[in-house]
Amino acid sequence: MNFKELKTFVETNKTVLLILGLYAVIAISLMGPITSSEIIFPMPDTASHVGYVHQARLALEEGQFPLRVAPVEDNGWRYPGFQFYSQFPYLFGGLLYKFITPSNPYNAYKILIWTSFLVGAFYIYRLSRWLIESQIGAILAGIAYMSAPYFLNNIHARGAFTEAIAQGILPLVLYYTIQCYTTAKRRYILLSGVSWFLLATTHIITFIYTTLAIGLLALIVIRQTRSNGFQWFQLRPPTIAYGLGWLLALYFLAPVVLMSSNLAVGRQVGGSNPFGNNWYTLLPTLISPTSLPPAPSETGFAPTYGLHPAVGWIFLAAWGVALYYAYSRQIPARLPLNRPYLIGLLWVFFIAFFAVWSPIDFWKLLPRQLWVTQFTFRILTHVMWTGALLTGYAVVLLFRKRLDLRHLVMGILIIVIASRPWLPVPISTAKVEDLIKEPLFRYSGALDYLYRAPIDKLYGKAELSLLPVDWTPGYATWDVFIGSPLILEAELRYPRWEKEEKPVLYLQGEVPLENIAGNASLIVQVDGRTVDTIALTSRDLNWRVPFDQVSVGGEDFGLKFLVDGATNNGQPLRIKVHRLSFEGLLPKHTLIPVTETQKHCSQKGISTVCEITVNQNAEIVQLPILYYSKLLKVWVNNQRFSQYFPVHYRDYNLVGLSLKPGTYQIRVTFHGLAWANWVSGLTWLGFLGIIITPLVQKKLNINP
Repeated sequence: MNFKELKTFVETNKTVLLILGLYAVIAISLMGPITSSEIIFPMPDTASHVGYVHQARLALEEGQFPLRVAPVEDNGWRYPGFQFYSQFPYLFGGLLYKFITPSNPYNAYKILIWTSFLVGAFYIYRLSRWLIESQIGAILAGIAYMSAPYFLNNIHARGAFTEAIAQGILPLVLYYTIQCYTTAKRRYILLSGVSWFLLATTHIITFIYTTLAIGLLALIVIRQTRSNGFQWFQLRPPTIAYGLGWLLALYFLAPVVLMSSNLAVGRQVGGSNPFGNNWYTLLPTLISPTSLPPAPSETGFAPTYGLHPAVGWIFLAAWGVALYYAYSRQIPARLPLNRPYLIGLLWVFFIAFFAVWSPIDFWKLLPRQLWVTQFTFRILTHVMWTGALLTGYAVVLLFRKRLDLRHLVMGILIIVIASRPWLPVPISTAKVEDLIKEPLFRYSGALDYLYRAPIDKLYGKAELSLLPVDWTPGYATWDVFIGSPLILEAELRYPRWEKEEKPVLYLQGEVPLENIAGNASLIVQVDGRTVDTIALTSRDLNWRVPFDQVSVGGEDFGLKFLVDGATNNGQPLRIKVHRLSFEGLLPKHTLIPVTETQKHCSQKGISTVCEITVNQNAEIVQLPILYYSKLLKVWVNNQRFSQYFPVHYRDYNLVGLSLKPGTYQIRVTFHGLAWANWVSGLTWLGFLGIIITPLVQKKLNINP
């Protein structure tokens, strides 16, 4: 593009560029709490996401595309956080970090947040402009969206990076879906499909609830227009676009849908009713004109600093004005307002608001899959976009055709000032330079997508569990994963050993003698019967417990540890475990444990490559790779090997291979579901073909 063409482009699109410039400046102002490029705020979730941006770059440098596994998470055992949690934001962030901000992943993170503000506001503007035919009203609608309290909460309190990016993508989905419905043009079908793809691969919860919200809006609009020109075939283009989005994202969505019940997060979601967290969204704080914690505290802060979910008075006022004109007064005929959408927005806003606040537990009546939202305040996203569009309606209804630059300036000031309470004072000491040294997600994010397989066989040298079987991700669980305390008072059941085996239990660890009040001893029980006892008199614990004489009646046995004695702090004694495993089992049931195999493995591109020698004493190879059924490709001596199985290492499930004595070259790659990869790949080829073919034809016609 030469200077003349650039000048023509700027003159032709001057208004749009000015609006984008306005939104860009306001977006920067709303990012005030995260201004620093050296100190990360808020904590701890933002640091986790910045760590994942760093790992996304590492994944790209490995050759991963699309992103599947976080290279250094969970001991570098190929944790598929990108496959199950989110892909697009980290892909974009990893590219920015690699090529634009190569020394600072936090700056790449902030560019993404700024882009989300900008894109979300601009597409709310475009949709509002189409609905109300008022440029000033539409500009204010876009500003109201980016200034929404919950948008700011996600960025500056929760550090909910992927959800904030999804809130920027959601207006694209709205705009192109509605354009599909009203015009049926092919370009809108394609763009709508891509926008659904972006939303799906960014934040599953927002994708699910946006599907429901747009479906509800569609039902209301259809009801409003059923006697005034509505034709059922109008639903075909947006339905095709939605299906296209699914097909484009199937490589990501299929494992999520089909395997979530086997993951740690699946158990958490199914057992956590969002109604139990509605104390965050009590009515007074939800409609408060300022940012207030949901409950008093000694510090005056919420448990998560700055997390004060609220609707915002801009949206409440807009809903009230629109409701008044829609049902109490006749909308002036000279105002070109799209009444069916106005009614739809009013109802979606109200239903979303009620779902956020509801004092009635309607969640127990819904499918458990919808509990994935976890917190009712997440539905504020759908109060946001409906409230922003209603803001445009309200401005036009109040001021009619008299809107001018003065109204725009005053509107901007009112909206931005009203959002000020949700910009918290940043409090943090976390440094980017420290994060780069250890760029981990940690906490629940490092546990959510671990595969949960029952222990169906007792293996020699396999580290035993330190958590009860019903554990769910959380900070306390993470503490066990990193601290390795011996589980006390809880009975864990294991399969019985074979008759010819003579198992011996080995427990090595570290005893905090300074916390023992007087004398104490450690007891091991099997099915409630004491097998052995050891006095806790030394800091180093080395205990060997023969099990060959232990009587077990059934097909499994319960193993329990107890401490006989008191502690100085009144808390259970925290014995740090270094080793907890059985030996004395047959070679076919004995591992070459991961602590040994990891020394002989390396990462070559996207594959983990190992050279392992199997001897006559142990025929099970435990690889330093997390187990996932059907998602891994394994080669042994360059031959595909499909009989891999889970072998526990404490509360991880790692890949196990049963091999005869010999030396083996082993290669493992996380591949995802092959059939879903093929479907998405072919869909993308078809999608690109539809786009490229007309361009090629046009080029050939111009230059025969």
